[in-house]
Amino acid sequence: MSASLRTAKERGTAAPRPRPVLRELLQGLFSTRILSLLIPDTVLVFSCYILAAYWMGGADPSVFLFYDNGLLQIALVVAGVLLGLQFNKLYAQPGGLSPMLLIQKLCLTLGVTFLLESLLSYLRISAFVLATSIMLLGSALTLAVLLLWRLFYSAMLLKSLGSRRVLFYGANAAAIEAAGRLAVHPELGLSLAGYVDDDRPAGTPLGGAAVLGPTAEFERVISEVRPDCVVVGLSERRHNLPFRTLLDLQFQGVEIQRVAELYEVTCQRVCLDELLPSQLIFSGELEARRGLIALQAIYSNIAALAGLIVLAVLLAPISIAVKLSSPGPVIEELPRWGMNLVPFTMLRFRCRRADGQFTRVGAFLRRLHLDGLPQLVNVIRGEMTLVGPRPHRPEFISVLMEQIPYYGQRHAVRPGIVGWSQLNCDYGKRLRDARESLEYDLYYIKHMSPALDAYIVLNSLLEVMFRAG
Repeated sequence: MSASLRTAKERGTAAPRPRPVLRELLQGLFSTRILSLLIPDTVLVFSCYILAAYWMGGADPSVFLFYDNGLLQIALVVAGVLLGLQFNKLYAQPGGLSPMLLIQKLCLTLGVTFLLESLLSYLRISAFVLATSIMLLGSALTLAVLLLWRLFYSAMLLKSLGSRRVLFYGANAAAIEAAGRLAVHPELGLSLAGYVDDDRPAGTPLGGAAVLGPTAEFERVISEVRPDCVVVGLSERRHNLPFRTLLDLQFQGVEIQRVAELYEVTCQRVCLDELLPSQLIFSGELEARRGLIALQAIYSNIAALAGLIVLAVLLAPISIAVKLSSPGPVIEELPRWGMNLVPFTMLRFRCRRADGQFTRVGAFLRRLHLDGLPQLVNVIRGEMTLVGPRPHRPEFISVLMEQIPYYGQRHAVRPGIVGWSQLNCDYGKRLRDARESLEYDLYYIKHMSPALDAYIVLNSLLEVMFRAG
């Protein structure tokens, strides 16, 4: 018997089971919902470019397809389109979009595909570049076909699947926010039936539904509403739960769920108000996995080294421009705390004058996020990674650790150049609440994976390239 298992038995608790990381990753990438869209999308997009090849391919298009790398070129374009759909969240949110917003996202996807083709052409990899005429016609067909297919999927298929009715037992802040997100995410297949709550009278409108009665009438509400899922969201944990009724409902096939679970799914962040110390101590839900941290360090270092090589042509002009913009050093050395609160020096191109005002060059670098290029050196030195929580100033961290519970847990992994909280907080377009940012950071630590890192990096690049203004 291992020491950890023996210790767990002596404490009367079960030893934590190792997490099936690969299984979680595969389930995230190949869920039934994603496959129901990915397979038709692949067939439709491939068909559009094949049709364009036969239309524009001359007398014998089969020669182009089978002997002149035509199929390979089309396959690369299709892969780019599918990646663009993923990174524009058209698999995470396949329904509920207006036709105009859907057109915008599809145009952005095809625009990125054109940029990738232009990059291959610039690198003189002509064997992989699709002919311009076929690319234009195939993209036009793809836009029209995917638009019609997605509208059909949203209007017909999602409705035919039906939705599961959710009843909230209690209406705390987390329950109200999670309920409000259900209308924004119809692809989850959940609809709000109402609330059972003691703090508001029956009939009170709340978060897209109404209070159906007090907790004393829970069984009556259950018989009338017949929910598929009951979410427990009490404002105070000392309230007595109707365990017998909930257990009977569970045996009848009704799912019983803590509001923290639904909050995490709908908001894509961990709910601090519902986070219990026992989850950190016994379950290991938010524990940083050493294997993933080591794997992340490997591919982050490789990517950072490649990035420095590719972007080396920019470093000298930027350095000269910064030096000429105002007196002072080219590179700022900023004190930060990293993994396990180990101090390090973060590198960044200087963007301000001595009086704290942005220089013209600095404003340009900050707007394009080029001021952070020297942080690739921090990644190579093992102090940072490409993706992780944002490294904050030590004086802020000390204060926040005193004011916000579990704030120190965000330092269980290395800080990153980009991160889940930065991606979801509009890149500084509004003042980020430290508590909300921590919820996103804890969500990232809990779901950390190479697939999530790739998603964050590519979406961050798209955000910088195509954000408004």
